[in-house]
Amino acid sequence: MKRNSLILVALGASLLAGGYLLGQAPAKNTAPAAAAKPTKLVRVATLNGIQANREFQANVQLVQAQRQAVLEINAALDKEKDEKKKKELKAQQETILKKLNENNAAMQKAYGFTLTRNYTLEIETAHILMEVTEEEAAKLEKAEKDAAAAAAKKK
Repeated sequence: MKRNSLILVALGASLLAGGYLLGQAPAKNTAPAAAAKPTKLVRVATLNGIQANREFQANVQLVQAQRQAVLEINAALDKEKDEKKKKELKAQQETILKKLNENNAAMQKAYGFTLTRNYTLEIETAHILMEVTEEEAAKLEKAEKDAAAAAAKKK
């Protein structure tokens, strides 16, 4: 295997062996408890606002899709017999891999996120929104203000 193929295989193996990203349950640890090293969750980024969360989710989906495309091209390269098609696939692979590495570096700089690690997304604040008419919105806002005023009087 050539150097790029080995890098791809190592990247794919580390990603596949690493488990799931963002909120999916990791595989059950089958190693004995004494052999397992204790782990700790460390905050690497905070997403402030709905738009920041949407951008992060979109960026994660993009790098995951690029990683998957690289793995699929690598598998196709292994199966391909025609040298001309192999050369085309290799060029595609290099282009996508270059972009994936750039995007992964940008994700690490922006969020402390890299495809080579596992993450847990913790929701600290959630807003439940519903669609209402202008009149309903005015009533709800008034009720909220009244409740806040009553709470302030109790203090």
